[in-house]
Amino acid sequence: MRETSNFIGGAFGTGTGPEQDVINPATGEVIWTYRADEESSVAAALAAATDAFPSWSQATPADRSAALYALFGELEKVAEELARAESLQTGKPIRLAREFDVPGTIDNVAFFAGAARTLPGHATAEYSAEHTSSIRRQAIGVVGSISPWNYPLQMAAWKILPAIAAGNTIVLKPAENTPLTTLMFAEACERVGLPAGVVNIVNGPGPSTGEAIVRSPLIAMTSFTGSTGVGRHIAGLAAPNGTRLHLELGGKAPFVVFDDADLEAAVQGAVAASLINTGQDCTAATRAYVHRSRYDDFVDGVAEVMGTVRLGAPSDPDTDQGPLVSFRQRDKVAAMVERAVQAGARA
Repeated sequence: MRETSNFIGGAFGTGTGPEQDVINPATGEVIWTYRADEESSVAAALAAATDAFPSWSQATPADRSAALYALFGELEKVAEELARAESLQTGKPIRLAREFDVPGTIDNVAFFAGAARTLPGHATAEYSAEHTSSIRRQAIGVVGSISPWNYPLQMAAWKILPAIAAGNTIVLKPAENTPLTTLMFAEACERVGLPAGVVNIVNGPGPSTGEAIVRSPLIAMTSFTGSTGVGRHIAGLAAPNGTRLHLELGGKAPFVVFDDADLEAAVQGAVAASLINTGQDCTAATRAYVHRSRYDDFVDGVAEVMGTVRLGAPSDPDTDQGPLVSFRQRDKVAAMVERAVQAGARA
């Protein structure tokens, strides 16, 4: 990974803001340091995306599809490096990164490469007998996106790929503590010759770098994945410009066990659903509703399976659970456990 903090207009560069450390959650060691991008870097990224939009939006679907298929092939070549970097910066087990995060990301590249050529259009004559009415899908412009820390590579790709497949350009800010694989994604974009300015990456804290993106009148749409509170704040920042919003915010997923459930499957499913990615998942099972006739057996089964979960170093392929992503997240979860104990939870 080269020393950089951003990818703007097809070139890698360095920000001018305060230094930001990327920390290995498993060891507490600093694995990378970069300088945050300030408003000048964000402005340059937005300008590059704006300049690239006319030609990219007019490129044929076949051309955009070919560019994404080239990116698909390039990411396949560096799949193992991506998995190791994702595990290193997040603390997630290497097995999860190898079997879920990276393959899922690469598969999505292939999916959107195909989708670029199948954007539907409609034509009808029902509005007036003398006229044919048609609907044509067109790119909207520059998309400003902010992606989260729990699935850094996959969530960044989910924001970049549909935007550029449809002919838009993008400025994306990954979470400040997990930027490595997003910059590696940008390196792959550079190697396959994606036109300059189509994909732009800036890095830094949300209150400065992220807000500079969202407030800009140059963006046509904002996409954010994160907490409900921050999502509300972003909606307020976007409102004065009438910017379109796509917000994927916090979830609270119930796990329901009916009286006719396959108990073994329910137990295994509950453990997997609550512990995936060390529970740092917006769809993680956060509460269980169990039919009273199955309750005792379900609780006993969950306790037994939980006892088999292997904690360990994220680099060990046999590890099921690594550390939480940060001290902040650890303290948040510890407070949840304490509240649960005070409410009557038992070990």
